[in-house]
Amino acid sequence: MSVPEFESGNAEWVMGSREWSLSLGSIWFACLLLLGSVTIADPDLWGHTLYGLRALEHHVLVERTDPFCYTEPGTIWINHEWFSELSFGWLWSQMGNTGLWLWRNFWLCMILIPTWIAFRSSQANLAGSVLLLVYGAFCLSQFVVFVRPQLVTFGCFAWTLLLLRDYVDRPHSRWIWYLPVIMLFWSNSHGGFLAGVGMEGLVLLWIGKGFYQGHYQRRDFLRLAFAVTASWLVTLMNPYGIQLHQMLWDHLITTQIVREWQPLWQARQALLYYIPFLLLVLAFFRSRKWEWVDLLLIAVVAWQAVSHIRHVALLAIAVMILLPRPITDAVRNLFPNINQQWSGIARLRLRSVLITIMALVILGLGAHTVFQMQEAGVPPWEIGVETQSRAPGMPVAVMEVLQKEQLAGNILTDYGWAQYVIWQTFPESRIAFDGRYRTVYSAQLEAEFVAFQKLNQNSSTATPLLDQYPTEMILLPTSQQTNGYLKNRRDWSLVYEDEQAMLWLKAIPRFQSTIERARRSAIKKPEIPKWLLFPANPLKLDDGLR
Repeated sequence: MSVPEFESGNAEWVMGSREWSLSLGSIWFACLLLLGSVTIADPDLWGHTLYGLRALEHHVLVERTDPFCYTEPGTIWINHEWFSELSFGWLWSQMGNTGLWLWRNFWLCMILIPTWIAFRSSQANLAGSVLLLVYGAFCLSQFVVFVRPQLVTFGCFAWTLLLLRDYVDRPHSRWIWYLPVIMLFWSNSHGGFLAGVGMEGLVLLWIGKGFYQGHYQRRDFLRLAFAVTASWLVTLMNPYGIQLHQMLWDHLITTQIVREWQPLWQARQALLYYIPFLLLVLAFFRSRKWEWVDLLLIAVVAWQAVSHIRHVALLAIAVMILLPRPITDAVRNLFPNINQQWSGIARLRLRSVLITIMALVILGLGAHTVFQMQEAGVPPWEIGVETQSRAPGMPVAVMEVLQKEQLAGNILTDYGWAQYVIWQTFPESRIAFDGRYRTVYSAQLEAEFVAFQKLNQNSSTATPLLDQYPTEMILLPTSQQTNGYLKNRRDWSLVYEDEQAMLWLKAIPRFQSTIERARRSAIKKPEIPKWLLFPANPLKLDDGLR
């Protein structure tokens, strides 16, 4: 069998399966190494790992109430990522950072293997496949560098989309019965399973329309309907039942303050985020091999990507799985002369040289980053923690000050730092609010937290987080405008400041000695390396760099 085989008369050669597999396989492997070359701690990784460790310690699947906050103590906690966190806790307890690193790379494979199958089954040519794979990998690199439960959504979304698309072409396929299996695991690992629910619903409607028009038989529609229904029903097999769905829908319709939940046009981001849209435009305007079902699925995912930055990754995956044939046709139409001139056995050596050079360039980019991180003390199989910027950088220096000064209490901090603060200070201290949002906190508290973040030096009104809740310490990024507001309040004292963070203490008796030391400039800035290894415990720097 040859890959691909076109019906066009433009003197296109029929590439042998061996050459196609070896050439694309080398690029695929290079992209996998590029994506897995560096691992950085996500701001929520401390929380995810801690929650898993606590579940293992207490011999429970989930904790029903939240033990970490002082603003709404004992509130109901609907943890939609409990299985991922259980995995994190067990892997970290058994293998340390290497276990989390292996987990992340497993899901990289779960993302890229379906793309290979899609390229092969659609008989995409080498040029189109390489274009999709390389640019798709560069876009995904912005999302998969972190260890986070969202990787489960990326992998499960890829497999779900592949199985659904395969069923559209081959309604007799039995692979569709794996949908409920995927969904059962997915719905207990990350809330992104709603994306799979949506894709299944769209394809079911498409097959139903095809049955009505006579393109599919009744059994084709019923088989998919049973598989999709079973897939939806198993999402109720979680520790919370229907409450999980209610929480997720409430979360989705709420405006989020996290950057990755913002619309694409509102936040500044790298040009790599626009790659899937450019590939989409190329396929749409330069190809005649579109199928309407692909356009429907891509349009829905693209709308989600425009609405929320985090869904750009799903669009990149959808483009790689759904567009191999249109991209192949678009490249052939865009460069017809090159397509003809490079055909045949005579150019085999040249094609091999070019593929080798491209693979080496991709590997070189990954190796360059690896060498840089290695020099900073973070080898490829470890998880790096940056210590000088805002999240995902972590305020390790401030944590060392807290420990040296023996400070503990109720801490109000940036949501991106909160789970690191929990890891370092619990149970002596509690936090006000963190990145779990509606899984724990009420809409009222979230609104109060957002209002607090908007305060500046011109604000003079009271704020609930400082005047109604028992907040005792405030840890904020130095760049946050709220620090200007705090400078105007006499009941708060700045005791530590560096380029990254500012630490404020409430003027209460038990903090007076620290406040006085700060006034005498007796609290010195700790010397912290720019990069540490997860979990970046401040008083164990030697352990962190080993």
